[in-house]
Amino acid sequence: MRGQGCNEFQKARDWLVTLAMTPGWWHYSREQAAQLENDAQAAGAWAGMREAVRAELKAKGFRPPPAELEPMW
Repeated sequence: MRGQGCNEFQKARDWLVTLAMTPGWWHYSREQAAQLENDAQAAGAWAGMREAVRAELKAKGFRPPPAELEPMW
């Protein structure tokens, strides 16, 4: 999959999933996943992070509360 970085990718994904499922942290988790993907210095090591987090949340049956779906700003 991603070689030695696979374990780090999975750890980061799991942490972002945990954050997303914590009340009040869904937006932050999404933003962090996007920032990891867009990190030019990481040479693509985090490519696919948003989709990986999304897929894991879907597999867990998680849906954020309606109040958290509203834009923060």
